[in-house]
Amino acid sequence: MEFKTTFTQMTQHIVESGVLRSNPFILLDVGCSGGIASLWRLFGTSLRAIGVDPVKSEINRLNNTESFEGVNYRSAYIGLPDSHPIVVAREGGEPWGGNPWNRLSAHVAAEIIRQKNEVENKLTTLNDWQNSDLVHQEQKLTVDELVNRENLEDLDFIKIDIDGYDLDVIYSAMNVMNAAPVLGFTLEVNYFGSTSNSDHTFHNTDRLMRESGFDLFDLSVRRYSSSALPAPFTHRCPAQTHYGRPLQGDALYLRDPMSKGTRKAPICPDLDALKTLKLACLFELFGLPDHAAELIIGQRDKITTLCPTGDLLDTLTQETGINYKDYQSYMQAFETDPTQLYPARKK
Repeated sequence: MEFKTTFTQMTQHIVESGVLRSNPFILLDVGCSGGIASLWRLFGTSLRAIGVDPVKSEINRLNNTESFEGVNYRSAYIGLPDSHPIVVAREGGEPWGGNPWNRLSAHVAAEIIRQKNEVENKLTTLNDWQNSDLVHQEQKLTVDELVNRENLEDLDFIKIDIDGYDLDVIYSAMNVMNAAPVLGFTLEVNYFGSTSNSDHTFHNTDRLMRESGFDLFDLSVRRYSSSALPAPFTHRCPAQTHYGRPLQGDALYLRDPMSKGTRKAPICPDLDALKTLKLACLFELFGLPDHAAELIIGQRDKITTLCPTGDLLDTLTQETGINYKDYQSYMQAFETDPTQLYPARKK
């Protein structure tokens, strides 16, 4: 996942206050190779996380090296049973149509490198998890089943990145998504595909997430060049390139209690004070301090039982990079002269 945070001060303030100590932030990371991201470690001892991946050797490594007591890893496939309508509709095919992968320079480069590397180096060189030490498909679980097994009923966030069946994982989480309720997702999305409802495409993902009460708050694009004229790679591996067609990206979906929910727009379920405070943290951590402020103001009566909302707003204001130490003076300056937020004139 490509999301990076530059705003953390409010979340750190909330964590240090101890308000989350008895009600930790709960994360499920589906496709956790490499371990959970540093973003989540800002919650410190107020974090409980389960990472899931089918590569047994990677799960063993992560459990042996993990330093956070509240973080654990499990070997499992996450997805849908073969009887689910989405799986049946594919008639045994892949979770997408119109995949251009075989025409892309990343595919050709991977094949060239594959032939030059020893088998034992495949996983790290090519991200070749398909042929690695995997758990049996028969051990596949839905997210709802995993949540029951791991006692994650108050789940806050789900990250999904499994290179293919991401849409299936969302469908497998429908019960806990609304029961918890889950506050947000980061997802890998595909910009190619057919019109089939069973395809893992961005338009199917976006429709499902909105129907489930989430709204889109960020979206990235990864480009891949054709093998007819390969473009320079952006990383030291055969993957995305500096130009080419938009193939994949990462999407951030969050609840939006401030939405009016009209004309079939996503409707946010009622959130208690702790869930609301955690959502404010998510807005901040994903680079949306403006929405964190809007939520804090709109839900002030709810949040103030846990934290002084004035302190939270002042902290967010200090992250804007503009020289105002408190929220009130910042907003007064904006209302007096909004042009202060124009970019500086070029000399």
